[in-house]
Amino acid sequence: MTVKRTFRLGSLALLLGVAAPGCATKHDIRDLQSQLVLMQARQDSLFRSAQRQSRELLDSVRVTTDLLVRVRGELGHQLLGVEQQLVAVQELTGQSQRRLQDLNTQLQQRQEALATPPVSDSASLGAPAPPPPSQGVALRPGPPPSAGELYTLGQAQLQNGAFGTARLAFQQLLRSYPADTLAAAAQLGIAGSYVKEDATRALREFDRVVEQYPSSPRAPAALFRAGGLQRDRGNVARAREYFQRILARYPRSAEAAQARRELDRLRRR
Repeated sequence: MTVKRTFRLGSLALLLGVAAPGCATKHDIRDLQSQLVLMQARQDSLFRSAQRQSRELLDSVRVTTDLLVRVRGELGHQLLGVEQQLVAVQELTGQSQRRLQDLNTQLQQRQEALATPPVSDSASLGAPAPPPPSQGVALRPGPPPSAGELYTLGQAQLQNGAFGTARLAFQQLLRSYPADTLAAAAQLGIAGSYVKEDATRALREFDRVVEQYPSSPRAPAALFRAGGLQRDRGNVARAREYFQRILARYPRSAEAAQARRELDRLRRR
């Protein structure tokens, strides 16, 4: 409104200034009035346009502010959820490691108890008995962990990314139950625990599955995983060798059909 009032006062002063000397004609005054009207209309249009742009800018700022507030709230909620999950994973990992340590302790104590020599007849006649091999260590009651418990623990640690702890469980299974039906699966688990840490060592462990347990269904699974690892490393020729070994030695296995598909893909390269 101030701009409009200033414009009108200036226009009136200009009109009076032109008419004062008495040299301007009525035609000139009409032309000047027409120009003033056009200028005022143009000014009003610019003023309305500026008001509209100002409102649009304010609306945009308001929407952006609301969006930022909403995004901050969602991010805060997500961060809280991630922190809670991290705490839960840490607690689970700690519990699993403590459980594995307890299982190892039980196995060692059982082995020491089995290694204790039997009491001779002289001991029953009053002769002093030899001291136990682990004086000061109380044997924990209960049976030692089974092969199934050790395998389940190892698999859980693999899924959690605790590869070192998983290997301990699988290695303990192989030491305590070398002839168990889960032995081949434990060796395959050991190989899988090295895939992200040491690919070369993983390939050796996969080969060991086939060497030590050639009749196990885990053998073609080990060959297929080794072939996939070689393919991912860019060793196409070695990958073909693993897949062809599956077709040659285990043509009726579930991995045979997968090996054929992989060989077809490798031929197209």
